[in-house]
Amino acid sequence: MPLPVIKHPLFKLQVPSTGQTITYRPYTVQEEKLLLIVKMSTDLKEVIDTLKQIIRNCIVDDIDIDKLAMFDIEYIFINIRKVSVSDVVELIYNDDEDRKIPFTVNLEDVKVKFNPDHNNNIQLSEGLGIKLKYPDLDTMLTMEYTIRMNDFDQVTLDDSIFDMIIDCIDSVYDDEKAYRDFSREEASNFLLSLKVEDLNKIQRFFATMPAVEHTVLVNTGSDTKEVTLRGIKDFFTF
Repeated sequence: MPLPVIKHPLFKLQVPSTGQTITYRPYTVQEEKLLLIVKMSTDLKEVIDTLKQIIRNCIVDDIDIDKLAMFDIEYIFINIRKVSVSDVVELIYNDDEDRKIPFTVNLEDVKVKFNPDHNNNIQLSEGLGIKLKYPDLDTMLTMEYTIRMNDFDQVTLDDSIFDMIIDCIDSVYDDEKAYRDFSREEASNFLLSLKVEDLNKIQRFFATMPAVEHTVLVNTGSDTKEVTLRGIKDFFTF
């Protein structure tokens, strides 16, 4: 006689970058085993691929995970973890004296932070502009996600960063039309022909991208430190 099918509660969530409402379930022992596999992993791609697999398993709706922005993936996973294990995570702060100070974060308080100066439509000159889209996970891995996005202005414009910008061009537009059907070589030549100040405008798009971010006050015993958590690796050790 077959065993009964276990029914799990369903929850709803808005995808930050699109506003689309998705339905998801808590993760189960099956997904917990996947997390254990990467618990000690230093391979970012392995961690991200595992998170993507868990999200695919838990989301009931039809959604292309590979097209989501990194902050979408992080926010969705945090919410899945919240209903699967606990809405509180215990973390460790290493102070200047290398003391390990435990503190807790309520995941209910963790949101995607939107910068009011962020804009994906960038005016390059009168009658000419460029519209950018958020980099997906694979694109982020190409440029090494270990670089903090709030330090993007200081990042050297090497080939990986340049390629990422090309990947994120949604369209180039002028007074007459929007141009979307172009080759990578054409996009590269277009970027190389820009003034430095125009390229800086484009870099600001990445520097001000939305991010999963939360600031907490940690009592060290002698004083109180303000600690900002940014990105999934700050919230979990898996």
